Amino acid sequence: EIVQLLLDIRKCLKRGGSVLLPVFALGRMQEMLVLLDEARRKKALPPTPVFCSGLGMDLVNHIHQISQNFNRVNFSRKVLRSLGAQPLPRRIQAGEPLPMQGIYLVSSGMMVENTPSYMLASSMLEDDRNGIFFVGYCDPNTPGGQLLECQPGDEFLFEEVDILAQIRASIKKYDLSGHADREELLAFAQSVSPRKIVLHHGDPEARAWFSSEFEKLNLPVLDPEPLIEYEV
Repeated sequence: EIVQLLLDIRKCLKRGGSVLLPVFALGRMQEMLVLLDEARRKKALPPTPVFCSGLGMDLVNHIHQISQNFNRVNFSRKVLRSLGAQPLPRRIQAGEPLPMQGIYLVSSGMMVENTPSYMLASSMLEDDRNGIFFVGYCDPNTPGGQLLECQPGDEFLFEEVDILAQIRASIKKYDLSGHADREELLAFAQSVSPRKIVLHHGDPEARAWFSSEFEKLNLPVLDPEPLIEYEV
């Protein structure tokens, strides 16, 4: 999937287009920075500006610090300098052609309204040289999920900015999931012998399953309810 993603990015850049990579701020933004930098150094991608924006950039220093203190994370903010990452051009306007060609690595991963990826998509969708490439999960009810359900030539409404665009850009999704499966999460919990496990993500059925499995393993688990204070 990564090889195909890089090939598709190259194709867009070669035909004079730009690439939008909507990413989740925590983890995926930093992972894609490293991936693009490695691809550039190995000449799998040609030299081109890389523009970054969103909450993910605010988290870069925090992830760097965590990497310095714990060996479970391998990330350095030096990747920004190596990649030549730049802030978004100031002249970008929703629905208007991009002022500069390049790779746009921005939040949010599901292209939620009023985020950099949402605004950029409204400017890129009608140009068949461009590509909008999703590298993570998209809820079907979000703009990103809705766009993935569309076909070339369909019209897509960016309701928040009142723009109706015809889909001419390449729209693709790549399976780059960073999620561990249930058994891997259980095994990890056993390996670190936690003082307490707090469930904070997932639907009720999944949380109930984890609660049951952790209890079988004699691991202390807390499935908190919203708006209630707990002492851990």
